[in-house]
Amino acid sequence: MTRLTVALDRRFVLKGLLAAPAVAALAPRRALAQARPDAILLSIADLHSPYARLPQLVAEVRAIVAGAEAPVALIVNGDLFERGNVAATRSRGIADFAALRMLARELPVVVNLGNHETAILDDMGQFVAEATAAGAQVIGNLIDRRTGRFFAPVSTRLGLGGIDLALLGVGTDNPFVYRQPARDTLTLLDPVAFTAEAFGDVTGGADLPVLVSHAGVMPDRAILPTLDQALVIGAHDHLDFIHSEPGKTYLHGGAWARELAVLNLNRTGGGVTVTPEMRVIGTEGGDEMLAETIAGVEAEHLTDEDRGILTERATALDLPASILLAAEAVRAATDADLAVLGHTTFGAPLDAGPLRRYDFDAFIRFDGDLVVAEVPGDVLATILGRANQHQAASLDQRTGDFIHAAEIDIDPSRTYRLATNGWTATNQQAYLGTSDLDFAPTGGLQLKAVVADALAGGL
Repeated sequence: MTRLTVALDRRFVLKGLLAAPAVAALAPRRALAQARPDAILLSIADLHSPYARLPQLVAEVRAIVAGAEAPVALIVNGDLFERGNVAATRSRGIADFAALRMLARELPVVVNLGNHETAILDDMGQFVAEATAAGAQVIGNLIDRRTGRFFAPVSTRLGLGGIDLALLGVGTDNPFVYRQPARDTLTLLDPVAFTAEAFGDVTGGADLPVLVSHAGVMPDRAILPTLDQALVIGAHDHLDFIHSEPGKTYLHGGAWARELAVLNLNRTGGGVTVTPEMRVIGTEGGDEMLAETIAGVEAEHLTDEDRGILTERATALDLPASILLAAEAVRAATDADLAVLGHTTFGAPLDAGPLRRYDFDAFIRFDGDLVVAEVPGDVLATILGRANQHQAASLDQRTGDFIHAAEIDIDPSRTYRLATNGWTATNQQAYLGTSDLDFAPTGGLQLKAVVADALAGGL
């Protein structure tokens, strides 16, 4: 695996740009222009095989298209697959590609390459071929190290309602978030340098320049000041927020199909205005045909252990509240004063009803050892200052990776026993803002077993 952190030769970039076919333009519809948007752009990211909400997502998109008085297109900003979804893995994404085909029959679909496209398939090229066959236009700046060529065009254009949108696709250059079988076939480009080199060439003459970034918040924060007018659609960090400043809109639309971003576009004398909203995707209803496909996949590929019921939950929780429940289980099991857990360790929230082992694995994506450290109160207060970034009020408070933690009163003069999972401890600089904590093992306690036992016990 090769990682490039310098700007590419402009001829190489342009070669990628020229390979990009334009998505078919849709004729503008001018009736009642003042009462409706000129076009609607939908965006969703970090799907991760969300079978509990995928049929509902397809139904929501179909309803928006049917009810719109303007042309609609969809951007899927990376990470369609989740290896931890054993039904998806064992079936090689049959339901995921079925959903993509259904969506592509409804409206133009653009997929930007993320790191989980190879969560199930070992070759990014195979994903590009299958997604293209499903009817999507794939873009992205990942390079096949075996050939020296981009896996897909880095850009495309959308013509919607008389608005010319130019899209540049960018991925993360962190090699460790790509599975090993694919990692050695990739050349990864620094997203900040690549965007600086390519964005102007891609967006020249467009009504609305669009950066579709699966790089994460910190690279996006570095890119934003370099753009004059743009829509930036972010992903990778599983965040949910909208940031606006003059001429620019930057958003993350959550993960696991919990929300769908609806961007209403209107032509104005000064360009194109973007009015975003977030639509919550529930677990009821949904596309019946896709639901049947998913049920068939689960019937064929889930084992009795996967179907085993851990507990019956009376109420549903959103994801932050679900993670805090897990953190409390970890705190109690480790006899700690506080437990903190990294946000991308988790996927789907805890829904009401029977919680199968399969559903639990969608909640806690990755297992690992539990560890503890003794932390001075003043240090812990600094750590908690960057926790719970789902509540952040401004972009400069967001660092991408972050921890969920219960709110407690900190005495800066005392020492606290802090528990966390191994991934967060290993990557403490990113999650905790420090690299100085000395974490110790807890006698073999594992995250999933501790939380599963606590939920089965009525937590």
